[in-house]
Amino acid sequence: KDLSPSETSFVEQPADRSLRLTCYGSSSAKTPEAYLREAWALGYILAKRGHVCVNGAGSFGCMAAMNDGAVEGNGHIVGVIHEMFLVDNGYGEKKVERDGGAHKAFRNLQSSSVPADQRNGPIREILVAGGKDLQQRKKFLVDKSEGLLVLPGGPGTWDELWEMACARHLGLISLPIVCVNVNSYYDPFREMLERAYEDELIKLPPHEIVHFASTAEEAVRWIEGEKSGNQKEPGKPAARKASVLKRSSFMSPESGIFRRMSSIPSFVIEETPRLTKWDELPGWARFGITFAAGSLFGIATMQWNVRNRSRS
Repeated sequence: KDLSPSETSFVEQPADRSLRLTCYGSSSAKTPEAYLREAWALGYILAKRGHVCVNGAGSFGCMAAMNDGAVEGNGHIVGVIHEMFLVDNGYGEKKVERDGGAHKAFRNLQSSSVPADQRNGPIREILVAGGKDLQQRKKFLVDKSEGLLVLPGGPGTWDELWEMACARHLGLISLPIVCVNVNSYYDPFREMLERAYEDELIKLPPHEIVHFASTAEEAVRWIEGEKSGNQKEPGKPAARKASVLKRSSFMSPESGIFRRMSSIPSFVIEETPRLTKWDELPGWARFGITFAAGSLFGIATMQWNVRNRSRS
């Protein structure tokens, strides 16, 4: 991709501080060209600005284009792959060689632990996740991350994005999340968040969960602003609209059910304590509960037997 004048000016000097940024995106060989161009620009901009680009190391789609751009910019790239993509090289060592596995950028690895004056090239690192699913890989992708940039992608990308959006909404993370909304690809995602907020299914307004940028440059500028604390104050929260869903008759104000629900004190709903898991209870508590349950069951059984005998 040929950079725009704005992008060219932006990458001429490194950022004030290097950030470790996680990038999600498609791994499909059929990814549209428009998405690939913006993915390449993202990788190149991150590299030239001095940021660490952490991604799924894919050899196709947005991930491949992003890594191509990062390689062009001599950037620090960290790839996270699952061990299923490792094969034995015949010398008892596992290498990232399986076709469709890792991007060619990771064929010659260069660790960040090597002193700068002893390196023979830009930093390229691979993190290998294990397990029977992708949970550990997803954890490795965001470990020590300072922000998330999301390019267009399929179900795997959506899964990663939704999980992190959920974690941010619950207050489990504070990482800034930005979608590179090429050709309005993520408009349905934004609309779903807005609808959930309007219907009071989520407490945070959408702009406090995920930011949407039209270009890679805009996304990187926003992330840097968030991390520097110089980002402009976010816009006003989206106003909640009246739900378009009509209440059924049993939920009408005249309904006894509705009146009973309305009479529930707010503190009962808002301050419901977290249920303690069985494994978290101390031994004496588990014993007491088991003993009480067994006693009640025994008493109920005896009463049932007595009643049956009296009837007979």
